[in-house]
Parts: sequence; structure tokens; C-alpha cells
Amino acid sequence: MDSNFKKGDSLSKEEKIAQIEKQISVSLFIQAAAQITEAILLSRLYALRDGTEGESEIVAGVWVQSIGQTIEALAVSKELSTFNPEEVRELQKIIVSSDFIQSIGAAIEGAGGIKALKETTESFIP
Repeated sequence: MDSNFKKGDSLSKEEKIAQIEKQISVSLFIQAAAQITEAILLSRLYALRDGTEGESEIVAGVWVQSIGQTIEALAVSKELSTFNPEEVRELQKIIVSSDFIQSIGAAIEGAGGIKALKETTESFIP
């Protein structure tokens, strides 16, 4: 178990929470960077392959997810540095909205995947 959680630890509960929140914020930026990298690489790959309509939808879905992930990372980071309750509430709304944006992107990517499979084989039944 993490040394920050030992019983004799000198950190207060609030300090531990703050540490974990910062770690979450950093992990969200890492996820956003990875998501953007995936979107860039898929865009390059499908441009070189003259991708199909389904593949184009996959790329579009990944880009939408990247936008949602980036918005979430920025909003969480801002939330952790804000002490104004009204601003925190607005940032939380943005965070929830970014989750929906990512979900929409995943749906677009999934629909594109089904279309890409149908384009390569007519025997696929979703």
C-alpha cells in the first residue's frame, strides 16, 4: 500500500485528499495527451490509406473524445485551484459535460467501426 496511507503518517486527511486530487489532475492530462496522440496518428494513418467512410467516422469520434478529455483535464485542474463555491459548481458542470462529449465521441467511433466492418465484409451483424 502507498506509504501516504500508513497509520502513523504525519499528513492530515485534508492533505492526503489534496495530494490525491493533484494526482488525478495529472493523470487526466496524461490521458488527454495520449488521446490527442491517438487522434493525430489515426488521422495520419487514414490519410495515407485513403480511408473509408467508416474509418473517417472512427477518426472523427476519436477527435471528439480528445476534445472532451482535454476540456475535462483543464476544468479539473482549474477546480482544484479555485476556492469560490460558485466557480467550483460551474467547473463541475463543465466536467460532467465533458464526460458526455467523450461519450458522444465513443458512440461516433463505435458507429464508424461498425460501418468500417460492413464496408469490408457484409457478413457482420452488430
